[in-house]
Amino acid sequence: MTDEYDLTDQRTAMAALKAERERIGMSIVTMEEKSGVSMNSLYAWRQGVRQPSLGCLVALAQTLGFDILLVRRPPVSDRGAQ
Repeated sequence: MTDEYDLTDQRTAMAALKAERERIGMSIVTMEEKSGVSMNSLYAWRQGVRQPSLGCLVALAQTLGFDILLVRRPPVSDRGAQ
């Protein structure tokens, strides 16, 4: 089974990234070095002081071994006509 996460749902995405980092045993310092995302940013996001940009979430996800996919959704006009 493949786990999928919507990066626009930042709370869920951050929780999934944290869980994966812990699962693989990567330190925050190593993740910072490999992703280019600072520990200060991670702590600010966790405390709700700031929100991560999509670019930072992608960098973290790729560092932790996730693939980033674009999935086409139905046009907005088609989603409401059910």
